Amino acid sequence: MRGKRGEIMYQLREKNGHLEYQDQNLGMTFPVPAECKADLLFTPDVEAIRSEADVEDAVKHPQYGEPLKKIVEEKQAKTACILVSDATRAVPTARLVKYVIQELAEAGISYENIHAFVAIGVHRDATEKEMQDFLGEFYGKIQIENHMPYDKEKLVYLGETSRHTPVWVNKKAYECDVHIQIGKVEPHEFAGFSGGRKSVLPGISAEDTIVINHRPEMILQEKATIGVLEGNPVHEDMEEAAEKFRMDFGVNCILNNQLELSAVFAGEMKKSHQAAISWVKESLGVSLQRPDIIVTTPGNPLDIDFYQTVKALIALTEVVNENTVVVLYCGCPEGVNSPDMLRAFQSSRDLEEVVSYTTENYKIQMDHVLLLSKILKKHVKIIVHCPNISDQEITGMFMYPAHTPQEAIEQAIQACGKKDAEILFYPRPQTGLPIVR
Repeated sequence: MRGKRGEIMYQLREKNGHLEYQDQNLGMTFPVPAECKADLLFTPDVEAIRSEADVEDAVKHPQYGEPLKKIVEEKQAKTACILVSDATRAVPTARLVKYVIQELAEAGISYENIHAFVAIGVHRDATEKEMQDFLGEFYGKIQIENHMPYDKEKLVYLGETSRHTPVWVNKKAYECDVHIQIGKVEPHEFAGFSGGRKSVLPGISAEDTIVINHRPEMILQEKATIGVLEGNPVHEDMEEAAEKFRMDFGVNCILNNQLELSAVFAGEMKKSHQAAISWVKESLGVSLQRPDIIVTTPGNPLDIDFYQTVKALIALTEVVNENTVVVLYCGCPEGVNSPDMLRAFQSSRDLEEVVSYTTENYKIQMDHVLLLSKILKKHVKIIVHCPNISDQEITGMFMYPAHTPQEAIEQAIQACGKKDAEILFYPRPQTGLPIVR
């Protein structure tokens, strides 16, 4: 797998007669013992869009609904909001948003009446530098601000969904005449897939709304899982919220293994989102035979903190069992970055207590506690190598710390009980749909 500058980010190579796995992004090398068999697996790669004219055409001449310019003209709109993802989502926003802004301007909406909102949900605020990156050449020409999920004065109530989720959303965004979302579509741990309706819920919703949508009885349901939409209560609830918000236009994109733009689906939100999902299902399925040891990492941008990093583990939920040892390695420069997640684990002596405590004291960033518990209940041993997460934090989450890549591999071999273990190096599993054959 190559990076944007052409360097090989992940490789399994022979050196001095021995195999070793290298992650150029984090500068980590994992040795493979001579007795072990090793393999390297990626989400299938796809070509990047090389022609900028193709990107422009996809946005300005959408296949899945009326052009944005026509929507503005039909509504006689004077103001517009654009919902964009935060820095944890690696969306090439600047490349897409410029064509959206051009369409709005050509339809008669002035720059000062175009408002971009960073759909942070309950993540940290985007920095000014990140906002500049999101808007590119239009930074300083249109307004951009972080959504504020905790300030009820900045929110408006749109009623309840059929599952009794009270829909509170960003008031300033809602009051705009035209509503647009830009997002990335990939498998999601309990919403089935990211993108589309997630720009509204959780993107610009109140904390209370997000907590209720992400509540334990929703995300612990069988169909609240990766790759599933039909019957998925979390997804269906999100979609209802987006309908109440009146989303007019969606731009949903796919990235390849180098985080390059590979496909753009624009038009009516539900149709463009579903088209992107169909493309992911057809192009990004990953078939594998269950190994003794899986070594994984989320890669950028999820590597920013451990709360996001665990999505790599969650992506493997249906792949691992009691005979699987997982090595998770990561950088996490911002640490765990979720006191709620840590508190839920550290308040309990065993997994049953963890789930009970989480259910009774639920906070929004405890969602990954429940999803990790699904894996840990399978008696999967998870070994973590991360320089910015303490041993105490790792053991508090019922995992095992390793201080070096070699120590992680040695622990994994000892845990699986096989000197000739089969090791699968599988970076960024959350970008595809892994299935055990």
